[in-house]
Amino acid sequence: MKKKWIGMVVGATMMAMSLTGCSEAPTTPSEPETSTSSEKPAEETKEPEKVETDTAEAQKEEITMGILIYKYDDTYISTVRSAIEKYAKEANVAITLDMQDAQGDQAKQNDQLDVLIEKGVDVLAINAVDTGSAQGLADKAKAAGIPAVFFNREPDASVIQSCEGIFIGTTASEAGVMQGDILSQMWKEHPEYDLNGDGKVQYLVFKGEPGNPEAEARTSYAVSQAEANGLIMENVNGDPIVANWATDQAQTAMEAVLAAHDGEIEAVFCNNDDMALGVVAALNGSDYNLSADGEKWIPVLGVDATDAGVEAINSGKMAATVKQDGDAMGKAIVAIATNVALDKDYLEGTDYTLAEDGISVRIPYSTVQ
Repeated sequence: MKKKWIGMVVGATMMAMSLTGCSEAPTTPSEPETSTSSEKPAEETKEPEKVETDTAEAQKEEITMGILIYKYDDTYISTVRSAIEKYAKEANVAITLDMQDAQGDQAKQNDQLDVLIEKGVDVLAINAVDTGSAQGLADKAKAAGIPAVFFNREPDASVIQSCEGIFIGTTASEAGVMQGDILSQMWKEHPEYDLNGDGKVQYLVFKGEPGNPEAEARTSYAVSQAEANGLIMENVNGDPIVANWATDQAQTAMEAVLAAHDGEIEAVFCNNDDMALGVVAALNGSDYNLSADGEKWIPVLGVDATDAGVEAINSGKMAATVKQDGDAMGKAIVAIATNVALDKDYLEGTDYTLAEDGISVRIPYSTVQ
């Protein structure tokens, strides 16, 4: 990974101490104050938040991070945001966070990027609304001479390379593989899940977004891994059901499918926990999945391990989830973005390693059952 070009000219003029006989006492740097802006209307750009470090040592550096978030009310992304704020406070430099909510609108995010560039932030951390439009974000960052760290929503490798940036995220296929492994193991341990006894798994997949790399990979790999493990898979709906990561959309869609295929569905894969919870709500409405030992129970698998998702597993309403570690993601974003803002190598002083592609750091998944 190429370092940022560093051009600094340091000059000093000294007076002979023997002539002055005294020197001026060094000033003590003041601690950065934390300021939280009040809520602004959607069309306005949110003012930056100054994050004060917890260290008692005098601050030697101060940087501003421009953080572009695709949508604040995404449950998983909210955990990443909280982690960014947490680790910014714990950093050994004074960090001002200028965090913006695009509300799922790429045009709005483009405008927010322009404002951050005009403000002269030291580094950009970008959670793109539309990964297909990420090239425009990368081009603007490069033209402004501001380093870019993309995270969570992965653009094409050529986008990262074009601005000499880096991506922090997961390997999306891993989540699907883990879901496929979980279902395979459950199917072997619970032959009663084969409701019609035909030796096949009649299943549904709830997909986050068409074309989204994470949604596409989770959708395909969950099924292909189950098949690789020997299961015969049969999609009751014929195609994945797109619910845009949303609980309410998944619930409405599941209610419709249940009305048409009640008693035929034997497993449900969901690209995230929010959609899984919508599926569970629809099942509960038809007396399914009221408890783990209930007579009517269908395995529902999610991704993210949100608090609500884990609670649903513990209460016996949901089978399992794959943890996408938002805290670890936020920690990596702060560490790597801080390095690049200070003209260091991206991974200097960290335990992170580059993936085989040479342009990304991958946060591992884990299973929760």
